[in-house]
Amino acid sequence: CSSLAAAGPSPPGRPRREDDPPAPVSAYGRSKLAGEEALRAVAAAVPGTVVRPPIVYGPGDADFLPALLAAVRGGVLPVCGFGPRRCSLIHVDDLCRVLIAAADRGSTVTPRPSSRGIYHAGDGAGHRWQDLAAAVARLTGHRPPTTVPLPRPVAYAAAWGAEAAARVRGRPSALCRDKVRELARPAWTCGHERAARELGFTPGALWPAGLADALRTTPGTTPAPASAPERNQR
Repeated sequence: CSSLAAAGPSPPGRPRREDDPPAPVSAYGRSKLAGEEALRAVAAAVPGTVVRPPIVYGPGDADFLPALLAAVRGGVLPVCGFGPRRCSLIHVDDLCRVLIAAADRGSTVTPRPSSRGIYHAGDGAGHRWQDLAAAVARLTGHRPPTTVPLPRPVAYAAAWGAEAAARVRGRPSALCRDKVRELARPAWTCGHERAARELGFTPGALWPAGLADALRTTPGTTPAPASAPERNQR
């Protein structure tokens, strides 16, 4: 299980595809790509398949939903840079399904550089961060937060401060300068066309389906009661 970070951000105007040359922009992305290359190095003896999910959400989420909740409760959603910032998502249940399908019947990577055996596992959508926060706000009975664009130098300064505070606490920080390198990119989107074609995979929980259940597992959060139309949709 790799990450879309290994592939890099999306080209302008379309989701990233498996046959696009990898272009990671962070140390995290380069480490994930190095893991894929290590698998490729032993491909002649050990068959392996790579799945690259984008942002994963669902029960037990310790990073993505808590960050959105903090923005909703604080009333401010900071975003790195100006202009829309878009991303794809996948529910953890769907990620488990595609991982099992890939293990059962996926193609395997080859010793030579190739996109064979690599599967993206996103919903293909370009969700805006403010729309994601608005969905969380609606389910928790809050107003949508105000989106505040941060110039990249300000975002780096905030990340440096978060790293310094984390060192004092002796715990890692969710916000760091490496993360800012990713957040500064306009889009991180991918689809699942190859997984659909070769593995028969289709996401079963497109956003915001599954969000209410995921929020119930987040400490200190109780989703607001659903309205009649929302209950009927579910």
